[in-house]
Amino acid sequence: MYWIKVFAPATIGNIGPGFDVLGMAVRGWGDTLYARATTQAGVFLSMGDNNYSLPTEPLKNTAGIAAAAVLEMLGERGGVELRLQKGIPAGSGLGSSAASACAAAFATNYLYGSKLSKDDLILAATKAEEVVSGSFFADNTSPCLLGGATLTRSCVPLDVTAIGHIDNLYVVLVKPELTVLTKDARDVLPKMIPMADFVANMANTALITVAFARNDYSLFARSLNDVVVEPVRAKLIKGFDAAKKAALEAGADGMTISGSGPAVFAITESLEKAEQIQKAIVGAFESAGVAANAIVTTVDKDGTRLLAE
Repeated sequence: MYWIKVFAPATIGNIGPGFDVLGMAVRGWGDTLYARATTQAGVFLSMGDNNYSLPTEPLKNTAGIAAAAVLEMLGERGGVELRLQKGIPAGSGLGSSAASACAAAFATNYLYGSKLSKDDLILAATKAEEVVSGSFFADNTSPCLLGGATLTRSCVPLDVTAIGHIDNLYVVLVKPELTVLTKDARDVLPKMIPMADFVANMANTALITVAFARNDYSLFARSLNDVVVEPVRAKLIKGFDAAKKAALEAGADGMTISGSGPAVFAITESLEKAEQIQKAIVGAFESAGVAANAIVTTVDKDGTRLLAE
């Protein structure tokens, strides 16, 4: 059987105030998966050297779980062999487990005739994430598969809408050398919030949706403000407050946490400013004793895709 090569991009969940609702795919970082169909039933998984100590047992890894789910959806009796090359660290806030799941779901579907749409695959990938995270949310799997920005109106039943992209948006994506597990980040969330904070986050989420639908950076720049989740999760990220202050002083139009963290992202419409913002954020983290990797990137419009060898 022949091998195919699939790429699934990193994602930014929440996009600030849009907790569990908004997400966008970004270029640069992602997972690469090699896959082939097998006559033997089941899922067979191996991983490259950079595996971040993730399990290789198929039903304990989102790639294997998603592949098995797609085989079941298709009613196929054959199997699939997966070789996963992780490009996104686990616990990074960049949709690591979602990328693995999306790559495997896409590859398995492709090998068996592409009978399912990308929208169909969101459910399989999201269920795979639920197994390892304990929560069912699609703000990473949806943009990872579809590309651009997405809005999840409902998880049960799953209702996802692609809302577009912003051409002149530069994203400064910074990954501090820290680990924040999704479960831990969800445990610190407040059980109740003031009505004023709820309204503020709802209004900003709505405006971000309009910004992507209209391809309008100025609207996005006005609305990247999270007054509910960021204040509590920031405490899990050493150096966050200093990094955000440095980003804004360097010209960023906003900065917040990517997903559950510890990754953060800042926005600008100027490539020159983006490079300055990147240096400022990394420098702030380093001054706090935290090493950090960073890239200046843009929205990934394509999502999970087949790559030519």
